[in-house]
Amino acid sequence: MDFILIPGMNVPTCKKTKTHHSLLTRQASSSNSRGDQCMSSVMKLPENVIAHILSYLPVKSLLLSKCVSRLWCSLIESEYFIKLHLRNSVHASNGAKLGLILQDTCFLTPKIFSVADVGSPNECVELGGGPFGYRTRLLGSCNGLLYVCQSDMEDSVQYKRSGKYYVSPEIALWNPLTKKSHILPLAPIQVTSWSPLYGILDSLKVEYAFGNDSINDDYKVLRIVQQIINPGMADPDKFILKTMVYSLKANSWREIAAPSYLHYIVSRESVLIRESVLIREAFHWLPIQGHGLNIVAFDIRREEYCTVPLPNLESKSSPRYRNLGVLGQCLSLASSSVHDVEIWVMKEYGMKDSWVRLLLLEQSSSLCYRSGPYDLIPLAFVKDDNDDHKVLLKWMYDRSLIWYDLKLKTYENVQIHGAPWLYQSYIFVGSLVSPLPPVMQ
Repeated sequence: MDFILIPGMNVPTCKKTKTHHSLLTRQASSSNSRGDQCMSSVMKLPENVIAHILSYLPVKSLLLSKCVSRLWCSLIESEYFIKLHLRNSVHASNGAKLGLILQDTCFLTPKIFSVADVGSPNECVELGGGPFGYRTRLLGSCNGLLYVCQSDMEDSVQYKRSGKYYVSPEIALWNPLTKKSHILPLAPIQVTSWSPLYGILDSLKVEYAFGNDSINDDYKVLRIVQQIINPGMADPDKFILKTMVYSLKANSWREIAAPSYLHYIVSRESVLIRESVLIREAFHWLPIQGHGLNIVAFDIRREEYCTVPLPNLESKSSPRYRNLGVLGQCLSLASSSVHDVEIWVMKEYGMKDSWVRLLLLEQSSSLCYRSGPYDLIPLAFVKDDNDDHKVLLKWMYDRSLIWYDLKLKTYENVQIHGAPWLYQSYIFVGSLVSPLPPVMQ
């Protein structure tokens, strides 16, 4: 029979029950006392020691820790702590722990997921809609901030009574862990020439790149626009190039000079230029093959274009695919042909003689027997628990990921539980960095 205990009701208890209740009370009191003493001891530590300890926690734990005290809240929100935590997170990502951001590419309403550590069996977690809801398309990542745009460019076309068309794509910066976002001021692109047969957007090719200017403590977005003067005509080399830079610190855009050789990084097969690679606070692109050009780079701090030399490739035949990447904080290049795959790293940035071939995968290797083109992008270089070095590679053919073991010369597919069937992936470092301009924080 069950009894209902009514407040104020006297319930007879036996001696054993009283003893058990007294023991539990003393244990709970003792536990609470030890917890209070532990917290009291922690609070007595110097602030810099507390900051050092907290800086190794993940962002989710830090957001909860802000409720501990006003001191902790103020500390975690301070610029000093945000930079300290970011430095530790970047250091961890260059070791064995590597985070990713994934975007579903199967549907018109692409979902975005995060993976805490691609080297562990953790499942990916859906981040929900971004600044534009489920019309948010991921462009890239830097220091825990994502730069995203509307997934449907058609919505950005505006018609003016003067007979001119403008395209005003919306771009936003978003920290998916703190849930803060900032939509950038519009910078309309005037469409000077277009063909009704091809449409307004077919005459434009647009590239965005996002990175950090640590010297000026700023984040910047670079936009490259190439507009074909006569779309559909036989002479595709008549074009207009314009580049603009957005500064988060100033919360404004400004136009900068664009060199003519910038035209040769544009792929005619795609509306977008192939993604840039960010390293040494500079964006990098490979030129279209056949023009004899070096790697094109844009220095974020100086806001200037320059070139970086390519290695002397040793492939048995002319490469079919070339892709830039980052391995061990070095610029890297994957060059693939029908015979082999070479992966190179630049040990000393900007020095041609410092290019070193990291690995050569000949046609007989297990990796080259994989079905599909050998179009690879180097993503990361990490050490596992046994201190063995592995390279994370991405196939351009189906966007899947593989680990290549440099010691055993074998590869394995990366299994991410809960990941979409097809996805785009980016290296991601969780941080507390704010996407808001200083005046809005």
